[in-house]
Amino acid sequence: MLSWGAASDNVGVTGYRVYVNGTLLVSSGSTSVQVTELLAGGTRSFTVAAFDAAGNVSAPSAALSVTTPPVSTPPPAPTPPPAPTPPPVSLPQIQWSAGMETGDLSQWSEKVNTGNADSAAVLALVAGIPPKTGNWVLRQSWNGSSGVTEASGTRMARYTEISALAKAGTTFYYSWWDFFPAALSYGVGGWYNHWQIASNDASNSGAPIWVLDIGGSGNRMALTWSPNGLAPANGPHNGESGTRSYTAPIAVPVGQWVFFEVMITPRGDFTGAIKVWMNAQVLFDLSNIKTQFPYAGQGLLTWITNNNYGSGLTPAPFVHYVDDVTVSLGRMPYP
Repeated sequence: MLSWGAASDNVGVTGYRVYVNGTLLVSSGSTSVQVTELLAGGTRSFTVAAFDAAGNVSAPSAALSVTTPPVSTPPPAPTPPPAPTPPPVSLPQIQWSAGMETGDLSQWSEKVNTGNADSAAVLALVAGIPPKTGNWVLRQSWNGSSGVTEASGTRMARYTEISALAKAGTTFYYSWWDFFPAALSYGVGGWYNHWQIASNDASNSGAPIWVLDIGGSGNRMALTWSPNGLAPANGPHNGESGTRSYTAPIAVPVGQWVFFEVMITPRGDFTGAIKVWMNAQVLFDLSNIKTQFPYAGQGLLTWITNNNYGSGLTPAPFVHYVDDVTVSLGRMPYP
């Protein structure tokens, strides 16, 4: 607000002219004006001249110098410290793995075929399925009944690391990705073996101890103890005997990659354990069980195989694909 004292005139003052730096800013009939829109941080000279009805204009008043303060710039907001770099994701201690990216099965210990079945490394795109990690996968195909006493089947085994862990009694994890193009079924008298823990007794006679299979309908996994009656007589829990089977609560998906994990605490007494996950969902969780024969100096105590064994399977051929098989001391990341 700019104001000044009233002027007198023999005719009569009718108004005032306000100048800023010599330029007319505004005319006013009162002795004050509201001055706005002044730029910050500058000095200006204001003068006022009176005029009367006859058009006479007085000499300008003494100048009033006004300095407007500069705009106050708030201090910049403090820069937040950089987010801490997350620690690198450490994978479990991997003891062995097979991804088939060599284009063959050289990462495995042994391949065994019986009847009309085979395991082979194939290109996923040639097989007509989506690749999992790389380009190559393990194809296990059951092509029909064997026509002899021993059923058709194929299995891929790993010995060294698993036997060493079993002898030491060290809990370990066996994981793999599996792709089923179609659901499996079979009738009375049919059976299927998909994966197994096998063990040698004191006389080095081997037997399947625990088997993951798929039931004849519903495409659900089952975990079976002593499928052929050759596992230790007392087991899997103390006081039990004969074949024991546990059925999963959900079906195995088809037409997509499925992640299986098995935790094994290897024991020849009733302090062992098995826990099985499918796509991170628990299928089986057994403790206080046997998982192998007692260690009595066997050169090969325990081993694991990925299988495609069976009888009377539909469809025929029945094929599934495997990738990224791992033996580790902890769970592998999922997905």
